[in-house]
Amino acid sequence: MDDDATATGFRPTVLALRRSVRTGRPFRMAAGAVDSARKLAWQWRANSLRATAARDCPDFWALPDHAGIPYALALTRLHAQLQPRRYLEIGTRGGTSLKLANCASIAIDPAFQFQDFPAGTLNKPACLLFQETSDAFFENHNPSALLNGPLDMAFLDGMHLYEFVLRDFINAERHCQPNAVILLHDSVPTDAHVARRDEADRTLAAYSPHPNWWAGDVWKAALIIRRLRPDLRVHAFDAPPTGLVAITNLDPGSDVLARAYSDVVTECRDLTLGAFGPDAYQRAMGLRRFTGQADEIAGLFGPAAEQ
Repeated sequence: MDDDATATGFRPTVLALRRSVRTGRPFRMAAGAVDSARKLAWQWRANSLRATAARDCPDFWALPDHAGIPYALALTRLHAQLQPRRYLEIGTRGGTSLKLANCASIAIDPAFQFQDFPAGTLNKPACLLFQETSDAFFENHNPSALLNGPLDMAFLDGMHLYEFVLRDFINAERHCQPNAVILLHDSVPTDAHVARRDEADRTLAAYSPHPNWWAGDVWKAALIIRRLRPDLRVHAFDAPPTGLVAITNLDPGSDVLARAYSDVVTECRDLTLGAFGPDAYQRAMGLRRFTGQADEIAGLFGPAAEQ
């Protein structure tokens, strides 16, 4: 305990606890110390699980949890700075992310789970809800026509399987203006259980500090987009819990991904992040810390931004 405590800056609290035991006086922890204790306990548990996995399950891999701002805060700051006029999201569920948009919006989900009257709709000039799959939506509707203009932002958080996300990106880009931003959630998983393809698969759950998380294999869609479309600007953020990828410099007329879709989906079907290499993936995507400050957003998404 002493080594871990010293390494994490937790030693003063350990010493205070020992004094309390010795003297019989009440022990109270300051708020900062409570946070430190929680982080220390969580890190100890994660390290213990990794050690168990290394011994019992060599196929399990894990990376440190993301340390940037949470994805919801990242979305909040992107909305505030970029001020989209037309917004689309796939995978709305209870409306948490939908609430962040103040502009005319489209929300798509095959089974909305609103707890109150359509959450996230009352702060907008218009909000259209489509309770259907994203494939059905794009087959039957034109979002540019529905919102009277091209999209400025899209958030893709639907089915966490790469072939679905790739289709959603292809369909959304066709209705975006070039400097719009398309965001892919759950695109940088941190362990083999979180990155499993089948949500119901619990084979590796016992080794993960996040047994109830599921990012699927969205990461493959992000990698395919980056590799087949070098004309795009792709930014990967270490936004907890499972990463966020932002894509801009869009080309609504491009058919590169649509033409390659069948072949690349077949080619990548059996690829796992463990086989590709989770560290290699993060390097390939250029994973970066994102603070969401105004100058940072302007630099990443302005006309002169570079990858």
